[in-house]
Amino acid sequence: MAAVSTKPVVLTDSRTDAAEGAIDLRRVQLGKAPDGRLRAAITASEAFTAEDLVAEKGGPPGSICLRLYTVTTEIERSIPEHLACVTADAAGEKLRGSVLKERANDLPTRTGTVSVSRSSDTTIVLRFSQSSIGKPASVRFSAEATRPGCVRTSCVDAAPTPPKVGTFTLREPAATTNRP
Repeated sequence: MAAVSTKPVVLTDSRTDAAEGAIDLRRVQLGKAPDGRLRAAITASEAFTAEDLVAEKGGPPGSICLRLYTVTTEIERSIPEHLACVTADAAGEKLRGSVLKERANDLPTRTGTVSVSRSSDTTIVLRFSQSSIGKPASVRFSAEATRPGCVRTSCVDAAPTPPKVGTFTLREPAATTNRP
């Protein structure tokens, strides 16, 4: 049985492996804020602004997402059940965030909001409710940054390098009872 995490879980990626024009992620941390919400801090190797996530010529925006696995155990062969993503408004002035639930053969559905703040010019802090990801007993996580204007997987930088993930335990799993 996993012990309940009282300290944030920190993952690092020391490689400089982002595609040209993409934000290179170096560190991701997941923990619980004093108000009970989940708190993630995602750090890049260099400073970035909201404007760095805006695509030229109307292409898809770039994003920085926390990949959240709440059910799946075979992470290397699956997509996360939830994403907590940050992108920029169209003007590139403000960061905004949402929690999304992935759905098979369909677009993701929005399940919650993400409060986005900056702790430095290289780090964004995301806060979101546990209920927006189904109040799991534990969550496996990693982070990804997608280059603006690109939809290919080659435009994504991950921290840590897949299939590595961290596990943050929120509570002891519910006891199962054996009934005849």
